[in-house]
Amino acid sequence: MKALASFVMRGTSQSAMATTGLTMLSLVFPFIGILGSACAGLVFLRQGMSAGIKTLLLSTLAIALLMWVIIGNPLPAVGILLVFWLPVALLGMLLRNTMSLAFTTQVAIGFGLLVVLVQYIVLSDPAAFWQEYLQPLGQRFVDTGLLDQSQSQQLVEQISVVMCGVVAVVYMLQLVSSLYLARWWQAVLYNPGGFAKEFHQLRVHRVVGVVGVLALLFLLMPGERIPVTLNCMGAVFLGVPFLQGLAVAHGVFNGMKSVQLWLVLVYLLLIVFMPQMVMALTVIGLMDVWIDFRARFRQRQSG
Repeated sequence: MKALASFVMRGTSQSAMATTGLTMLSLVFPFIGILGSACAGLVFLRQGMSAGIKTLLLSTLAIALLMWVIIGNPLPAVGILLVFWLPVALLGMLLRNTMSLAFTTQVAIGFGLLVVLVQYIVLSDPAAFWQEYLQPLGQRFVDTGLLDQSQSQQLVEQISVVMCGVVAVVYMLQLVSSLYLARWWQAVLYNPGGFAKEFHQLRVHRVVGVVGVLALLFLLMPGERIPVTLNCMGAVFLGVPFLQGLAVAHGVFNGMKSVQLWLVLVYLLLIVFMPQMVMALTVIGLMDVWIDFRARFRQRQSG
């Protein structure tokens, strides 16, 4: 990773090459796209807007040329620029100017809400779209004998209601992951340990905490008492407390022995028991807005 960050920092050609190459690889391995956006984000964080714009323009031109050769249409390059690179670039410039990881992370909520709005504009009724889109999955459950027809239909309906919010949250977390990776690269090259200190101190504003608590109550409320739109928007606000929950885990375990073992255990549980762990970390993040577990843990250690 350090070698990649060093390569990106050598100049505009190198940063554009890394951004373009990793983004093209993401067409096969989607999560590699986080690395591609992080390359552009690192340029904006370290070298500023002028160098960052040059990197984005050269990368967009390269992607357009490759797309024209592969599929005969260069327009997807514009979509990649607007959807993946530009938001990370804007967040990178905001972090560069404010020096506040918490504030920049909260601003990322706006991009998640924008995804919800776009789905309602383009799809009109996102829940109906996702229900139709997921029907083959439900039928597969029936064919394999896992569920009967009525159970499969009920499951598809339940999933389709929350898919709009899930897509928005995943998109927001992808942007934030690219930003965090770029910030970590910057710290590795120029300020060792700087990102860890920033992330361990991540705390959102109480307004976001209040909205997050209300959103969590709405999501847990049975029946159809809350409009689907509010649930989708509320899910976006829960993404940031989830990140704060991770920051709490990192901050607390950082003062313990075998810190790496504890963190590996947390992420292993997050992979194996994802719904439960996501909910647990989100609740911890929301509670930390008022309780500040890390400060209490430090006081207990010093006391």
